[in-house]
Amino acid sequence: MALPRESSVIIEVTLERHDEEALKRFGDILKDLPEVIEANLTTGEYDYFIKVAVSGMAGYERFLREKLYRIPGIRHSRSAFTLRCLKHQPSFQV
Repeated sequence: MALPRESSVIIEVTLERHDEEALKRFGDILKDLPEVIEANLTTGEYDYFIKVAVSGMAGYERFLREKLYRIPGIRHSRSAFTLRCLKHQPSFQV
């Protein structure tokens, strides 16, 4: 399966530890990765919901091997590729 030139990938990540230091360290690293366009600390099975923009399958593999998987403390991750954006709405003020 070939991905389009610019692809969005949603990555769910579970960390090994959940203390404040581990969460802050992981969040700080994500902030510095240019491929990461959105990162959310979540409840449920996974700790983080991350949306990345990559250049095709090679860019996705490079991001995983050279960046994400080098971050200490990751226990598990799962990825899903976006096929089409049905709605995009900027955040609203409450």
